[in-house]
Amino acid sequence: MNFKLSLILCVLCYTGAVAQTEPHYTMFMYDKLLYNPAYAGSRDVTSVNADYRDQWTGINGAPKTVNVTLDGPVGSYMAPFRSVALGISIDNEQLGVENNTDLKAYYAYRIKLSKSVLSFGLEAGAKIYSANYSALNPYQQNDPNLTHNINNELLPNFGAGVYWSGDKFYAGLSIPNLLENYYDKNKTGIDNVASREIRGYYLNAGYVYTVNDILKLQPQFILRYSGDGSYQLPVNCDLNISAILYDRLMFGVTYRTDNSVEGIVHIQATKNLNIGYAYDYLMSALEGYAGGSHEIVVGYDFIRDNSKYTTPRFIKSF
Repeated sequence: MNFKLSLILCVLCYTGAVAQTEPHYTMFMYDKLLYNPAYAGSRDVTSVNADYRDQWTGINGAPKTVNVTLDGPVGSYMAPFRSVALGISIDNEQLGVENNTDLKAYYAYRIKLSKSVLSFGLEAGAKIYSANYSALNPYQQNDPNLTHNINNELLPNFGAGVYWSGDKFYAGLSIPNLLENYYDKNKTGIDNVASREIRGYYLNAGYVYTVNDILKLQPQFILRYSGDGSYQLPVNCDLNISAILYDRLMFGVTYRTDNSVEGIVHIQATKNLNIGYAYDYLMSALEGYAGGSHEIVVGYDFIRDNSKYTTPRFIKSF
C-alpha cells in the first residue's frame, strides 16, 4: 500500500470515528442554505445553485462533493414582501470507500424590520450512507471495524437556524444536525458509540464597505464547531476579505485556520447568471503529498420582477 493511500485511510478512520456532517465549502458565502435553513428566500427571488468541490487532488480516495440547492419565497412575486420561504437541496460526498447523500427540505419564516429582515428556519432530511469496506486492503486483516459493509443506511436528521440581513450586512447562527446519529443502526459490527455524528454549530457574518463608486470591500467569516459533552473537534474558521469591482466582479482571499489559504474569483455574468471558482492551497502536513482543492459554483436567479434586482448578489439581501 503506497503512502498516499495510507494517508487517505488515516483520514477515513478519523472521519468514520466521529464526523462533522456538513461538508466544507470554500465559497460558503454563495450558498448559505447548505448550513443555515433560515437563509431560504433571503434574496427575494427563486434561486438555484450548484457547487462542485474536488479536494486534495493527487490523493487516491480524497473527497469529491457536489450539491444543488433551490430556494425562494412563497406567494405572488408582486407582493411587496413574502414572509414564508421554502427550499430543497441534494448533496453527495464521496470519500474513499464512503458515499454520503444528503436530501433536505427547508422552511423559513421571515420578519420585515425597518431596514433589515430577520428570518427563522427549520430543516428536515436524511442522509443515505454507504461504506464498501471490502474494497480496502487493511494492514490488519479481519479488523472488526472493517468486516461488514454498510449499504444505504438511512439517517434522518433536522436542524434550525436564524439569519439577519440588510442591504450591506448579514449574520447567521445555525445547528444543521440536531440529532447525533449512528452510522451503524443495523448492528453490522461497527462500534456505534465511536461512529456517531457530532452535532455542529455554525456562526457567520459579513459586511460591505463602500470605498467609492467602483470598489467595495467585504470582510466575512464562518466559524464551525462540532462537539458534545464527551468529544469535540477543533474549532475551524474561514476568514475572508473580498474586493468587489463595479458590483459585478469579485476577487477574494480566505485564510482557514486548519492551515490553508484560498483564492476566489466570482463574476455576475448576467442579471440572472453568476459563476465562481476557488482554489485551496495547503499548508498542513498534507503539503507535498496532495495538490490543492478546486471548487466551482454556478448560480441562476429566476427574476420576474425587475424591481427585485437593484444590485447583484454581493449587496442585495445576501
